Amino acid sequence: MSDLKVPPPPPSREEAAARWQALAAGEVIREAVHSWAASWVEDEVERGFAPLVFGALQYLHGFDLCQDPNRPGVVWHGISDEGKWIHSLDDIASGLARWQARCEPHDADPLAWPQTEDERLRALIQAREAEDGQG
Repeated sequence: MSDLKVPPPPPSREEAAARWQALAAGEVIREAVHSWAASWVEDEVERGFAPLVFGALQYLHGFDLCQDPNRPGVVWHGISDEGKWIHSLDDIASGLARWQARCEPHDADPLAWPQTEDERLRALIQAREAEDGQG
């Protein structure tokens, strides 16, 4: 018998979206969403996640980040009333809208999506480098 914990199967995009929507609506607490996402985000085992699902999990994992008002450079995964939340509920809701918008091209053409997403990211990097005077 092995002591190894069998990892749970990855959630669906719909499950991740439902958690995100519930958090944005204030129906669940940040710590619960962080805990739910942590088993996938913090696990070092490669599981072949769909990139959009893993991206959502990374966001959900970080929405409980707090900042110490007396030490602005100190950030941690917090609990209610331990510090100032880095992400407001408006930030969480707008992040959900941006993520959903990123899902639309995938749904329109899943086979072309990887190349389209690669091109989008390259253009974003080039634009930022140009702003910084590096391009």
